[in-house]
Amino acid sequence: LATLTLSALAAKAGVDVDTLKSYDRLGLVSRPRRTVRGLQLYPADEVERIVFIKRSLELGFPAASIRDMLGIGRRGALTCSDIYDIAEKQIADIRRRRADLERMEAALEPLLEACPRRGGLA
Repeated sequence: LATLTLSALAAKAGVDVDTLKSYDRLGLVSRPRRTVRGLQLYPADEVERIVFIKRSLELGFPAASIRDMLGIGRRGALTCSDIYDIAEKQIADIRRRRADLERMEAALEPLLEACPRRGGLA
């Protein structure tokens, strides 16, 4: 099984080491294996998880939701029912966010019409 150091994992996932450490503090990253010299080694497939976490946070998902989606902190494997419940909750949240963004867009559009790029108010 291929492993990566903390810095190599961060580089491959497109984040910096501090970001990776913050994901760890949020409980989003699997605990690394430590060598006898204390070097942290992560499985190479952890890169996909980090990319998923980064994108989920960029989209505004809270850490608790990301932990649920990744099945972190659960004992045993997720059941289909667990996955369904998590997905259903996330879809409802996405729909709520989309509606909020559409309302915000509708509120901002009149400002674009009223305020040309240059000059005073129309």
